[in-house]
Amino acid sequence: MGQGIGLWGIIMLRLGVLSGERVAFHGLGRGRGPLATTAVAYGGAAILLWVAALWTGQARWIGEAFWPGAVYAASFGLYTASLAQGPVSVVSGFANATVPMLFFVDPRWDTLSVFGMALFGAGAVLLLPRRQAFSPAVLWMLLSGAALAAGRLMDVTHQSLAPLPYAASLFTSVVLWMMVPVTAYGQWPEVASIVRQRTAWVLLACATNAVSYLTVLALLRRITPTMVEAVSAWAGVLATVAGVVIFREGGGRKKVIAAMLLTVGCVILLFSQPGRMG
Repeated sequence: MGQGIGLWGIIMLRLGVLSGERVAFHGLGRGRGPLATTAVAYGGAAILLWVAALWTGQARWIGEAFWPGAVYAASFGLYTASLAQGPVSVVSGFANATVPMLFFVDPRWDTLSVFGMALFGAGAVLLLPRRQAFSPAVLWMLLSGAALAAGRLMDVTHQSLAPLPYAASLFTSVVLWMMVPVTAYGQWPEVASIVRQRTAWVLLACATNAVSYLTVLALLRRITPTMVEAVSAWAGVLATVAGVVIFREGGGRKKVIAAMLLTVGCVILLFSQPGRMG
């Protein structure tokens, strides 16, 4: 990926598939078990990543991905549960919370970082529903962001590994770890039911999930990790718009403004700490 299209083509593809992934996960998991939904979405993506690895002659298992897979299994499970159970237009904006979490690992305050954090806080307050109990789906997305931040820190030691087989091995490890609770809670019939009854959503979720990760690998060959995070952050705005339009979730104008504040705050934080948060 990336040789046939330019940088801006990959960026647009990244925004499209990441936004589409969040919409697809909501459509796939509405009213279904989050464990089964996660197993389907990431199991299918793992298969597609192995196909890509085979196609490029890189199909080999990388054992270093197994233990990070446990952390990512928790993160991806919470991420899927949040998108499946909560309004896409609300929870998607909080997927950017990983950026301020990584900032707080080793904070370096300056005018830009304070301004970015203030914008993020304002967006969060505006996006949360008023006069209602705190949404569990938002909490799940925040916990997913915390686990993702931990996974990113673990990945720092694996930067020398080949990206595509590492991604395929990581997603497979996620599925292997997910098999434990899926089996323990008897969710295999639910897995089969989702695949059978929501085939179109399954295909969309798995494809966008796999391609989304491949666009990260393609972008990392061209731009810095910080820039990749900044690009990805804007998918929160697009997913918010998609949730309002496709699933008819109300309060569109306020939610879009809130998502933009969250995103701009994240981008400012990223560029106020060059080379430290990517």
